[in-house]
Amino acid sequence: MTLPNTMKQWVYAQPMINSKVSPEQFALVETPMPQPAEGEALVQVKVMGIHPRVRISMAPGGTLQLGQSETDFACAVVVQSRNPLLQEGDVIACQTGWQDYALVSSASGPVGYAPPSASVKELNGTNSQWTYVYRPWLVTQFPAEDLIGLMGTTGLTAYFGMREVGPLMPGDAVAAAAVTGATGSISAQLAKAAGCYVVGFAGGSDKCRWAVEELGLDHCIDYRSPDLGEQVRQAFPDGVDVFSDGVGGPVTDEVFTVMNRYGRVLSYGFSHDIYADEVTARPKRSPNASPEIYRARLRRTFGITDDLERIVQEKQLKVEAWIVSDYYYDRLQAENDLARLVDTGRLTPVNTVFEGFDNLPQAITSMFTGSRYGKLSVRFS
Repeated sequence: MTLPNTMKQWVYAQPMINSKVSPEQFALVETPMPQPAEGEALVQVKVMGIHPRVRISMAPGGTLQLGQSETDFACAVVVQSRNPLLQEGDVIACQTGWQDYALVSSASGPVGYAPPSASVKELNGTNSQWTYVYRPWLVTQFPAEDLIGLMGTTGLTAYFGMREVGPLMPGDAVAAAAVTGATGSISAQLAKAAGCYVVGFAGGSDKCRWAVEELGLDHCIDYRSPDLGEQVRQAFPDGVDVFSDGVGGPVTDEVFTVMNRYGRVLSYGFSHDIYADEVTARPKRSPNASPEIYRARLRRTFGITDDLERIVQEKQLKVEAWIVSDYYYDRLQAENDLARLVDTGRLTPVNTVFEGFDNLPQAITSMFTGSRYGKLSVRFS
């Protein structure tokens, strides 16, 4: 294929004002098209996933500095290669900035994450848990937004998370926060597929109605309700066995009060803080922090306060603060199982896709101003 002479990239150009994200924060730049060196491959980004943590990255003191491009997860196709592991035409998962082309190397480690385990390196054939070649049948069966969503970090967080806090048993009472979000929509459906009684949480009556009608949940609670605690108790008269929580804050506090003894909690995010009126930067992960220290910090970041830790001890709850890539050695089985659930109609990928590279700023802004469902991504080509 004939490549352009330049590549395009969006950068963070102006600080947020009062923690508000708008298209004016971003600027488009062009640079000469890079050429792959020995061991590298040039990829064309097909779909870029957008994560709400970008707002925290953009906060004063955050990881994203002016003039930089956020690194996120992408689905891309190899267009030139000097790496035998990344062949021209391969469709791959990788980390890139907000750009339409990028250089990728199987020798490069992950950006912003600890190195993968030896088993994950062997499976991927790369030094990053996020860089791997999709199997051809997946590329044929699923569009790129599903590869980066359902088959990416969000879907696999739900799959491995619900598996590890399980087993999910028919009749289990499951509370699922953020069911209109990327991971919550999948974890709630996985619980329904296992025969559980599932109550979701969403913001507003329209989203709650969507969760019941489109995801097939038994009930959905508006987390903004002034009588949130009473609604939780009414929805779970016999308590909660499993809680899928990517939110933290009041929803987490209320659900913990009705958790059954020996209940299980998947804690994978902190959207209550991400979507707060004011956001502050989070400290970077220390490369020397032990896994135990890191997990303890994750629990606090995800809203497991000292008061909730006391409930954990009293009720002997199993609480997993989630690092999805720990389980990527079993990624092929996860892909197989998720695809089978889609094939049999028991799981529906949920995506909001913006079309066009030029619309990336609008896509990011929409995450904090508009109504979206499932995984937000931008299709570049």
